[in-house]
Amino acid sequence: MPKSNAQQRVLIVGAGIAGLATAWWLERAGWDVLVVEKAPSFRAGGYMIDFFGPGHEVARRMGLLPALERRRAPISSVTSVDSAGRRRSEISTAAYEAVADGVISLLRGDLASVIRDDLRAEIRYGTTVSAIDDGRVTFSDGSADEFDLVVGADGVHSRVRELVFGSSFVRYLGHHVAAFSVHDPALSARIGYRYQMLTVPHRMIGCYAVRDGSMAALMLYRSASPELPADPATELRSRFGDLGWVAPSLLSVVPEDVYYDEVSQVDMPVWHRGKVVLVGDACGAVSLFAGHGASLAMTGACVLAEELAAGLDGAFDRYQARMKPAVEHTQEFGRRFIGWMAPSSAWRISLRDLAFRLSGLPVVRNLIRGSVMPDVDGVLTPAAPAGTAA
Repeated sequence: MPKSNAQQRVLIVGAGIAGLATAWWLERAGWDVLVVEKAPSFRAGGYMIDFFGPGHEVARRMGLLPALERRRAPISSVTSVDSAGRRRSEISTAAYEAVADGVISLLRGDLASVIRDDLRAEIRYGTTVSAIDDGRVTFSDGSADEFDLVVGADGVHSRVRELVFGSSFVRYLGHHVAAFSVHDPALSARIGYRYQMLTVPHRMIGCYAVRDGSMAALMLYRSASPELPADPATELRSRFGDLGWVAPSLLSVVPEDVYYDEVSQVDMPVWHRGKVVLVGDACGAVSLFAGHGASLAMTGACVLAEELAAGLDGAFDRYQARMKPAVEHTQEFGRRFIGWMAPSSAWRISLRDLAFRLSGLPVVRNLIRGSVMPDVDGVLTPAAPAGTAA
């Protein structure tokens, strides 16, 4: 397929990081791009992510790093506290950045916003797909249209994947997660600009101040069943109500629309069929435990655009061949990392805290890097000029 695809139409399902980044690259390659998103409006906020690795390089090629730096959260440290809020251990931002080169900590919604603001494509909110017959797509409002390419970028619970490939590709990792942001200047000031976390066996609460007197929280707990509760806020109060520190304050302000989901990975042998291809979490969710989901989503968008530009024949196979090893490696890393993020016993929590306390030592930094940083190098081709599809 030539680089100029002025008459080629692409539908991208999902306006998260994977979908927006794919739209960014394809519209600059000349595609006529339509993005649909089932949410009624842009989803801001979300939880804090550490953005680095190949996605950081993709953002540089897109010319977005200055905007991302302006959204950087002023986090000074990652601090483990006890039930009274007393510091158990801490790793400074400087030590963490020495482990994760080029890391930018920011809200997931801020990364998506920066991409969206640099996008010209139409985004149709409150819309998803109800049927797909190769390039023929029926939308949730009953309308239908024909596309030369359909990209499923609609996350772990992908509707595109379900319609085209089936629903047997999700691997549950034994935990549920919730995340929310609230405007509470007093609580925000109490937490401060550091990521503080209270960890007990199989449960974790993390929170941090964000802009304008707001704060964000992340709650994680072990559950034998992936089934989601009918009332997430009530479930969180039941699961975390016995904890101290800021838990009572957080549980009193949990919004009704709190983000709540199972922690899962997506493992499927083939990411494409006919004119349909998947990108991001829809085909290779690595989970909260692994991190790198945003980075791999950005990378997958770039790689897919590169391979489409190189020629339609075999483009999907080449895209998958480049991306799947990195996804599989990161997924395996995520399964190992459960012991760091959601320790199963008090001694494992103590071991993690000891590593934090010793993080200023170069030898310990190297051990932490090997334990918590997956190796996803080698996915990208040599750098192309910023703002062009490589």
